[in-house]
Amino acid sequence: MTSSTDPSFKLLEAALLLNEHLQNVTEALAAARTQAEVLDVVLKPALKSLGALAGGVLLVDEDMHSLRLVTHQGYVAGSPIIWQDGPLDAHVPAADVLRTREALYFEHAGELKVVYPELENQTGALAAVATAVLPMFLDGRPLGTLVLDFKEPHTFTSEERRFLRTLASQCAVALGRAEGLRLLERQLEVRTRTSLEDTQAHEAFVAFTEAIGSETDLYTLVGQAIMVLQSRFVGASVVYYEREGDLWKGRIWSDDVNLALVTVLSAGLPGDTPLFEEVLRTRRPVFTDVWDAERERVASSDEYSAVALYPLLISGKLHWLLTVGFRDARRWSEADRALVRAVGRSLSLALERTETARQLTRQNAELQARTMALEAFADLTRDLALSTDPLLLIRRAQEVVLSMLSDGAALYYVPEGDRWFCRMQYGTLHSPELQAAVNAGLPYAETKNLLIPWTTGQPYLQDVYNPSTDQLVPLVGHVSATATLPLRMEGTLTGVLAFALFEQRSWSSVDRVVLETAVQSLELALDRAAKTRRLDEERSALETFTRFTEAVGSETDVRALVQQAINLLNETCEVEATYFERDGDLFRATVWCQEFDRALLPLLQQGFPLQNSGIAKVLLRSTAAYIDHWNDTGLLIEESEIYQAVAGYPYLVDGVLESVLMIGSRSSAIWDERTKGIFRAVGRSLDLAIDRARQTQTVIFQRDALDVRTQELAASTKDLEAFSYSVSHDLRTPVRHILGFLKLARTSLDGKLDDRSTRYLDVIEQSGGQMNTLIDALLDLSNTAQQTLRPQAIDLNEIMAQIQNNLIPDLTTRNVSWEVADLPQVWGDRDALKQVLTQLTENALKFTRTRDPAVIRVWAEKQGDVWKVSVQDNGLGFDPQYQDRLFNLFQRLHSTDEVSGTGVGLASVRRLILKHGGQVFADGKVGEGATFCFTLPKGGLSSLK
Repeated sequence: MTSSTDPSFKLLEAALLLNEHLQNVTEALAAARTQAEVLDVVLKPALKSLGALAGGVLLVDEDMHSLRLVTHQGYVAGSPIIWQDGPLDAHVPAADVLRTREALYFEHAGELKVVYPELENQTGALAAVATAVLPMFLDGRPLGTLVLDFKEPHTFTSEERRFLRTLASQCAVALGRAEGLRLLERQLEVRTRTSLEDTQAHEAFVAFTEAIGSETDLYTLVGQAIMVLQSRFVGASVVYYEREGDLWKGRIWSDDVNLALVTVLSAGLPGDTPLFEEVLRTRRPVFTDVWDAERERVASSDEYSAVALYPLLISGKLHWLLTVGFRDARRWSEADRALVRAVGRSLSLALERTETARQLTRQNAELQARTMALEAFADLTRDLALSTDPLLLIRRAQEVVLSMLSDGAALYYVPEGDRWFCRMQYGTLHSPELQAAVNAGLPYAETKNLLIPWTTGQPYLQDVYNPSTDQLVPLVGHVSATATLPLRMEGTLTGVLAFALFEQRSWSSVDRVVLETAVQSLELALDRAAKTRRLDEERSALETFTRFTEAVGSETDVRALVQQAINLLNETCEVEATYFERDGDLFRATVWCQEFDRALLPLLQQGFPLQNSGIAKVLLRSTAAYIDHWNDTGLLIEESEIYQAVAGYPYLVDGVLESVLMIGSRSSAIWDERTKGIFRAVGRSLDLAIDRARQTQTVIFQRDALDVRTQELAASTKDLEAFSYSVSHDLRTPVRHILGFLKLARTSLDGKLDDRSTRYLDVIEQSGGQMNTLIDALLDLSNTAQQTLRPQAIDLNEIMAQIQNNLIPDLTTRNVSWEVADLPQVWGDRDALKQVLTQLTENALKFTRTRDPAVIRVWAEKQGDVWKVSVQDNGLGFDPQYQDRLFNLFQRLHSTDEVSGTGVGLASVRRLILKHGGQVFADGKVGEGATFCFTLPKGGLSSLK
């Protein structure tokens, strides 16, 4: 039920209270006879209803030139007030509202003073905090002003403003009636009641006033008015009109109106009929002493000579007309006009009271309907507190709505492809043919009754159902009214609720309230259910993921992992699961649950071309695919029709579908959210486990292969080192013999050799010396390979300074420019790194012998987890295409005539840096110098080899 603290309930409660005050005022005014009585009846309820501090009424004098304060209540006695007598053309609120015909509302302190800054000085009084000033008109003539003052700021609601307008209007009508009574009484006194006709008319008028005091039926009130007018104007015709579109149609008329005219009036008179148009424009009564039937374009009315038209207004709006016509040559006297006005005003007041009662009744009915709907949905919410099935919620909502309507049916549609499908129906459609069409699905674009609310997001109601709306003309002749409303879940359109009624009726405001409340309550229930389902799904998925993770542990066998997943699915979801692996163009079942169908299993083991099916296209989205109503799809294998729903989870390798985990349900044709969530969680967990297993197997394979290769390289390195050492020692003896015998030959042949022979012996001696140098280099390289590193913290600045000092004696004749930056402290073998820097520095000096000056640059820089040390020169350089050969054994890019060397030094540098866990690089251009670099890990002993 609606809470009393609900703002909408409070607003409705306030509106009902104001309507109750208004009805009391109306009934009291019916008995008011004098101006004082009328003002007392109006002013007191106005103050009480709105909580005003004080108020008053100013009336226009008979000369129509001034306003006079005729009554006031609530002001301090003897104190001046700002509402005072004054000219009608003065710039004051009470006069301005009569000129503009618009009420003034000042809701906060100072607002009145801002608009009328001189008012307090003129009156010697202080303005109230909040004020309402309302004009009163009678037959278009300014009658006076109603004012209310408040001691606190006051926001005037729309209901309060309507209340005040109606109160002012009723006050004006009542004052007019009092004025009419006063005039009648004066005339009667002047004429000393000489006219029996006037006496009877007055008695009839009084009788009419008493008769309509509590009457609320519209046509009964009009009938009473016609009787009063005919009793006063013997032989006169009276007609009551209602507006329908652009026509004024006669609804009630006196018995003397001829049949031909009744036909014309019933058909309706155009709004541009001259006298009718004048009444519409002026909103005032119109009296004509010369009725011209031809000019007015009213056939069969030429028997009338004088006609009066009186507008019946409600809140300033013209709804009805009352006409009085004389057949004789009688003219409209002032007394006649006054009587028509008096009866018209009284009828207007009664009609306004009737309309207020109608509104009150309608509001009460709407409130009752809304309350009933809220109570029903409150019961529905309690009944379905544990339900999360949206279709069940929708069905219960359909039941609630139809229980408040007449015979009908409720359907819930969702768009799928090019058709609308009914997913929930309550009630019969009373037509097997229509039911068959609904079951088959309605065309999406042609079914406008569903398409309009779906595309606009707004309800679509037809009071009289148009069969062509849905292109179902032969099938829906028995449908009288339809209502279709969009349904949202968590703000997203999910479908359309449709209601069809089979009794001839229109959708009332109460019906609309029921539908509106039903949809709002249902959407709240669906949102709650969706959140609950999502929480259940997440909890189930998390529990399943945890169980699977605990079950597989560190398992790396793919099929063992799959079997664990299948067992878990079978246990938690009551489905049959199978794992398929690609075998060429087929997918074959390789793992399955124990309960799997033994007739279907051999067929799955044989394999089928899954990648060419519609399922595969869904699976290639790399997410779970759910297929409801499996029997309605194109079955890959006919024997699989034992399943009502099928789902699959794809496993892709490099974007290619390699395997699929599939589940089937024999009991349900639609996958529920819980099963979907668990299957997604298991599928994703298995995907991660399979990927982990494959990576683990790959790492193990790579590790084993690396171990084998490492062992092979170690053995090869030992053999190579042993070979190098053996060759180096074995080569020394013959070289030593050659050089020794060469020396003996020179001694024996001293003075006996010609120049050519001497040159030959020189070449042999030089070659032997070069051979010794190469042998020494090989021994050094062998020693380098066998050298055990003794890692420690090393300051490269200190090593570089020692190298420069050692080279100074050899550089006395050269111009060398050293640019050595601040070098880091590193972890490594001191002797080895000194050998590296010495080799690179000597190389730089060797290749810059032709440069003056020779520029040698040495610096270091951070590169992630390593230090990069560079030695650069401006020497001969080298061709970049051969830079990969520089660190190979015996590789030289320059002839011995250009630069001496063995081609072993850089190979030793590479060997020593690799043992430190680093890398070597070289960069250069011919004639522009070269840069040699090496890296050293920033780590400690663990990074050294």
